[in-house]
Order: sequence, then structure tokens, then C-alpha cells
Amino acid sequence: MPPSRELDSRSGPLAFFAAELRRLRDQAGWTQEQLAEAISSSVSLVGMVETAKRNPSRDFIERCDRMLNTEGTLMRIWPILSQAAYPAWFRPWVEIERRAHVLKNWQPLVFPGMLQTPDYARALLKGRRTLTEERIEELVAARIERQGLLHGANPPLLWVVLDESMLYRRIGSPEIMRGQIAAVIAAMENRHISIQVMPGDVSVTAGLSGAFVIAGIEGSTDTAYVECAIEGRVTDHPRDVAEVSRRYEELRTEAMSPAASIELMTKVMETWKQT
Repeated sequence: MPPSRELDSRSGPLAFFAAELRRLRDQAGWTQEQLAEAISSSVSLVGMVETAKRNPSRDFIERCDRMLNTEGTLMRIWPILSQAAYPAWFRPWVEIERRAHVLKNWQPLVFPGMLQTPDYARALLKGRRTLTEERIEELVAARIERQGLLHGANPPLLWVVLDESMLYRRIGSPEIMRGQIAAVIAAMENRHISIQVMPGDVSVTAGLSGAFVIAGIEGSTDTAYVECAIEGRVTDHPRDVAEVSRRYEELRTEAMSPAASIELMTKVMETWKQT
């Protein structure tokens, strides 16, 4: 058994989860070896999770809850824990998303995380060669968890403008591309989601500087998230928010209607079958 390590459960969600898992395992009278065998995992993984060295997957947590008969205690920590998978600079934006009543999104290169399928997200992350398989799965799980707010009791309005080029940019296999485009079309059945495609033959410069999202929160000033090559930037400076808002409105005006966008995406999706 790995040597024990005292953790301060107040130091973050990962440490809190680690302490809870260890408490519940001890309460059940199980060793790490017994838990690992019960959930079809390795002792080393259980040990790393219990010492806050590894962010557990949703599947790992569900199996622990089931085998330890915790009645979902560990899964109740999952929404907070999933944020720990993100870099520190991105976590404030995840909280802003949860509070927003409207999200206005411009994406010139890839489908936005809020609409990505697990396969598309995984293929996209595999392009970053410094990421391990375990880290990729952590990020995929956290990304899908974020999408849950679109299906809650009071979901935000999600308005997205996509550049047409991303429909033809292969991420992963043709099957993954078909599935991704189909998922976007299906998402538009939700009355809270509006997606428009920017035609490739439209000459606009407002979006060439990169992707951004504007979050509107009732009773508060708008906040913007602006992507760049190294890390994104979250800002509520009135001048910055006003500038990206102006650009978004310009882009939305030039984009196709949602109905025309569905028609185009359906046609492109069919071409991926022939690839």
C-alpha cells in the first residue's frame, strides 16, 4: 500500500474529494487494494486519487460510489471537481458561464467546447502532443460536464456564429466530423440555442483576431472571454467588452440565418460520408 499522506481538504476540490474518498473507504473497512479490485482499477490509481495527485474520471467516481454504497456522496462533488481539470486561468470563466443568462460566441476555427461531442473534443486534444491520454480524458470529461448547463432547468441562451471553414476542417475521422455536425444540427432543436454560419465568401475582418465569448449576467456587467495562442483572457473592462460586443453584432449581421445554416451543415455532413 502506498504511504499515507495527510491532506488539507480545504486546499481545493481535488484535495477535498481525496479526503472524502479515503474517509468513505476507511468507513467501509476496505483497503486501497480491495477498492481497486472492486472497481476494476489499479492500486496505484486509487492511491494517486487519494493523495490528490490524479483527477478521477466520472466513471471512476460512479464505480466508487456504487461499490462503497455511498448513495451518490462522491458524485455530488463531481461538478466542482470537474473544474479542477481546467487550468487556473480558465476556471473563473467556468463559473461565469454557470451564472450567465446569455452566451454570445464567435468561433472561426473549431466548434465551441459547449457544442463539441466527446469524440471531436478527444481528437482535438490529441493534437496537443504534450498531453497524456489520462489528461486528455480529464479534459474531455470536464468539457462535457460544462455542457450540462444547457440542459438544466434554467439554461442560458446560447448564440453562436461559426465560420464555414470549420465544417470542412477535418478533426479526427470523417465519422467524427459527421457526428459533430449532426450534434450541432440536433442542438438547434433546443429553443435556447441559435447557431449561424458565416459564409466563406463574406469578407469580414471583425472576427479575424480570434474566438471570443460574451457572457451576459442579470444584474451585473457583461464579461468577455477572448482566446489566444497560450491562454485565454477573461475581462469585464467596459472598453474591452464593448469592442467584442460590436464585433459580435457585425459578425451576426453578416452570417446566414439559422435555417440556412442548418441547410448548409446538412449538405456538408453528407459530403463527409463520401470522404
